[in-house]
Amino acid sequence: MQSTVLRAQLESVLGGRISTPFTDLDKRVCDTVPTGIAALDSRIGGLTRGAVSEIFGPPSSGKTSMLLSILAAATAREETCAIVDGNDAFSPESAASAGIDLQRLLWVRCHTLDQTLKVTDLLLQGGGFGVVAIDLSDHPVNTLHSVPLATWFRFQRSIEKTPTILMIVSETGVAKTCAALALRTRRGYCELKNAIPSHTALLECFVPDVDVVRNRSFNSQFEIRNSQSYVRFHLYSSFSRPGSRP
Repeated sequence: MQSTVLRAQLESVLGGRISTPFTDLDKRVCDTVPTGIAALDSRIGGLTRGAVSEIFGPPSSGKTSMLLSILAAATAREETCAIVDGNDAFSPESAASAGIDLQRLLWVRCHTLDQTLKVTDLLLQGGGFGVVAIDLSDHPVNTLHSVPLATWFRFQRSIEKTPTILMIVSETGVAKTCAALALRTRRGYCELKNAIPSHTALLECFVPDVDVVRNRSFNSQFEIRNSQSYVRFHLYSSFSRPGSRP
């Protein structure tokens, strides 16, 4: 009953801008889709439909910017996406600057872990989203580890025969073997271009390291068997600019 009510409410909110938001995306189904970051796609082969992917790492290691790139690429494909904001930290201004079409993004603001997981469950059960992202970055690590593994398996089963991608972002890997793709971000270095650079200049030259911890892509060409495999790329030079398509 609760799922039916939430679905009706979401359809009412999205209906004026996006027709039939909960219908399957059959015409768009394919094995993998690009992340919007060329250096990363060349290593992992893109994101697998109907599977769980996760990005985890310490603060200021590039997790959020990678997520914004993924959402920008998905909305550019005219897919409806959702972000479940686990601690009300999402910035629409940053999302728009990263190239995300906000008219195609459902933003659900949450304040507790329990609320965040329940909303995610309802969205996945409803279906019809290209990407459902759940941002758990600000939740304590010990609290995240208390979530039963069965929760992530339930999420995985909800999307396994659909074109939806569930993207989990946190400071620690939480989905474990439920994730078809697991990327660990690490703080990289910054080549200072100016003597006293602005914050923007610092971000422009920020270079994160991304370890491919797990990759069970449908395209075996990109399967990573060495957990130490990593890719390094310029954070913003790889992403779409405002007004551009990834």
